[in-house]
Amino acid sequence: MKKFQFTLDRIKQYRMQLEEMEKNDLAALRAELTQLIEEEEDIKKAISVKTEELRRIYRRGAFPNEISVANRFLTLRKQELELKRREIVEKNIEIEKKLEDVLEATKEVKKLEKLEEHQLEEYRERETKENESFLEEFFGGNKQVAAAKQ
Repeated sequence: MKKFQFTLDRIKQYRMQLEEMEKNDLAALRAELTQLIEEEEDIKKAISVKTEELRRIYRRGAFPNEISVANRFLTLRKQELELKRREIVEKNIEIEKKLEDVLEATKEVKKLEKLEEHQLEEYRERETKENESFLEEFFGGNKQVAAAKQ
């Protein structure tokens, strides 16, 4: 009997490649999210530092232009922080969609693996029946030869 060959092996290999690509894309998106979160933290730190600096300026007494510049800086950084938070939300949505794609690709691969297991099981059953049939013919033929000699 010829060697077992899964009939949909090429499709399975293709699906496995797709699954791997989806997983790589997901990992890249997660890395981008991590970068965005780090940038958000940097902005928060800059706001905190400038807020403390503005408090010192108020305490020591300052010129109006110093206060104005510090307030504009804070306003810009807060706007930047809000934009960064929106980017993070959008990136999370993108990650959720990609995660669904990964799960779907994984399901497709699992389906093909189960089908392959089923085909292999059928192959082994046919192989066992062929071997049994061969043995019956071989030993059955020997009994007939022995009976003819007597």
